[in-house]
Amino acid sequence: MKRVPTRRLTARRQQLLDTLARLGPVLRATVIERFTQCGKGNCKCMRGEKHGPAYYLAVSYAKGRTRQVYIPKALRPVAETWVRNYHQALDLLEEMSSIDLELLRRKTPDTE
Repeated sequence: MKRVPTRRLTARRQQLLDTLARLGPVLRATVIERFTQCGKGNCKCMRGEKHGPAYYLAVSYAKGRTRQVYIPKALRPVAETWVRNYHQALDLLEEMSSIDLELLRRKTPDTE
């Protein structure tokens, strides 16, 4: 495997930082679509046609606790974008970490 020059690694790291800065809002959550039954005997949901969809964010907290937060249908695209931004940020950070490790191995870290 060909060794990548140090200047290219530092340029790639800067490119990743720039992308991360432009990413926008991030949200560590999952968007959930739910259908429900109201339980009224003569309602359409009792014949299999459930109410919904309704959208929720499932957010995990410390100690394994999860909370679901309702989001209006109109805000679903915004929430999905923020969740996607979060996952993209994780990918960018993972690649930056690999580059930083390689720079430390080469004893040429850019400490800016």
